[in-house]
Amino acid sequence: MRSKTRDKVLKAGKDLFNEQSTAAVSIEDIAAAARVSASDLHAHFRDKQEIIRALFDEYIHALDGDWRPAKDPAKNIAMVVKNLAELNKMRWEYRFVNRELILLVRADSRIRAAYQATFERRFSELRVLVQQMVLQDLVRVPRLPRTIDDLLMNVWLISDSWFSHMELTGDPTDADHANRVNDVLMVSLEPYLTDQGRELFEKFAQ
Repeated sequence: MRSKTRDKVLKAGKDLFNEQSTAAVSIEDIAAAARVSASDLHAHFRDKQEIIRALFDEYIHALDGDWRPAKDPAKNIAMVVKNLAELNKMRWEYRFVNRELILLVRADSRIRAAYQATFERRFSELRVLVQQMVLQDLVRVPRLPRTIDDLLMNVWLISDSWFSHMELTGDPTDADHANRVNDVLMVSLEPYLTDQGRELFEKFAQ
């Protein structure tokens, strides 16, 4: 059973990290924002880094197991549309993770290991899904020497780097700009959709 105090600390930490940065926020700031005592906070987390790790884990494990391909082509497209929308919400809710990703993995070997494990697992899941969608005449294979993995890597890089791009060129607090990432992803994906795949995407994206 989850502790209410632990949940309050994680929410406060997430809100502060999103508003400022992990470096700018102290564990005392988090305790004050969560309205818990230092001793209550330390009963769940030894230090700020443990809070960062817990939030990182929440973020990277979102949608675990939600990319399994179905036999019905329409269900696969509906799943992709739904998961992309959900990922957009998660990226915004945990935007400090994407914004500081390089710093986080450099500073903490456990976060680096967790990211690498998630990347390998999720990339494998997506490869199986796209291969199924090729067989279902929803997606075209890129022309050689490019591969399905190259297409997936392009999508992954856009997704992971969007908030860094916002930080450098726009307003990192603009939720509407954050939501544009899926439009940018579709620019990469659309040329590889078949007529059937495009028709289903348009149907479920409405």
